[in-house]
Amino acid sequence: MKKIFAIILVSFICLQNYGQLLQASVGIGSQANRIKIYLKSDITLTPSTISTLDFNVGIVKNGSSVTPPILTIITNNIPGAVYTVAPVYSELGYWNYNIYGTSSPVTPSFIAGTEIVAMELEFTNGVPNLGDVGLVTLPDGGTTTGYAAFYCKSSTLNSDGASNLYYDRPPTTLLDNQISYNPGGTPVGTATSSVLLVGITLPVKFVGLTATKKNNTAQLNWQVANENSLTAGYDVERSLNGIDFKKVSLVAPQNNGRSSNSYTSTDDLSTVNAASIVYYRIKQTDKDGNFVYSEIKSVRLDSKAIAASIYPNPVRGKANLSIDLTESTPVTITLNDATGKQVQIVQMKGLKGQNTKEINMSSLPTGNYVLRVLTGTETKTIPVIKGN
Repeated sequence: MKKIFAIILVSFICLQNYGQLLQASVGIGSQANRIKIYLKSDITLTPSTISTLDFNVGIVKNGSSVTPPILTIITNNIPGAVYTVAPVYSELGYWNYNIYGTSSPVTPSFIAGTEIVAMELEFTNGVPNLGDVGLVTLPDGGTTTGYAAFYCKSSTLNSDGASNLYYDRPPTTLLDNQISYNPGGTPVGTATSSVLLVGITLPVKFVGLTATKKNNTAQLNWQVANENSLTAGYDVERSLNGIDFKKVSLVAPQNNGRSSNSYTSTDDLSTVNAASIVYYRIKQTDKDGNFVYSEIKSVRLDSKAIAASIYPNPVRGKANLSIDLTESTPVTITLNDATGKQVQIVQMKGLKGQNTKEINMSSLPTGNYVLRVLTGTETKTIPVIKGN
């Protein structure tokens, strides 16, 4: 990136105007495991082409060896730009996620001094127990890839790597705006600049959930990771169709100072009428109102019924279809859109017991779908929502 920086900076040095700056910041996202990147210009600007607009999300490692989570882009509000999140890597005490455009972006319309949301990002597949999250620029983009930077370049709007990269907005902490890179080419960047969220808390992760029938009760057991003092409790939710769930009990958090814990709950099945399968899920709620669901598990009351559920639902990309069979049998899985048109069909050899099949809806448009699981003369129908 240093070579790329040099070419860009030398080519545009005569165009640099320190009065026309684009700054960035970070904020809490729409869910507990999401963050938003904000942009703010000091001039009013109608859409215009930018040659480069890159970001770098950093997680402070704090000496931890925790495996970093996956970061994905949920929404992108920069017109004309297709952004990629590079594989995470470690440098200068941060887990770094370089976010760069694969085509020339166009600036949104700016009102001087008014911030806009550039994009929303989501952490999945593990959450760091230590460290704050924010935007980080390493000296000259770092030595590993050279792209660990917030960098903007156009004839009218630029980022200033020498003093004004980031701005503060609650609940962020603007640690520094140092000479991370110099738009004029010299001196070279010698310091790290960052704007970090203060104590961002990402959700509890469900490690496992089991549901088994014992006499006339359902025995539920689950394990969690990343539990903390913000955890308010666990709602045990029951459904007779695998879609509509109602709370049947509340399990309090253990509050033992450990991030990983195990829980057990028992549900009385004697009050369940006219149901062949009973479905369960756990809803973990934080004290601030944020929540996350476990996967869905089922208990069979009728030995001949098909037990099937899909998680997550709504589906953004891929989901896991769980099928519990009383005997080994061929299984046909179909997916139809709202008009009844079949958009997918999968054949599989079902084995007695629990079976899992991945359903890929990445290429399908958003909307309502119907998934059917057929085994001989038995059919299980599940409504599925494809989300953004």
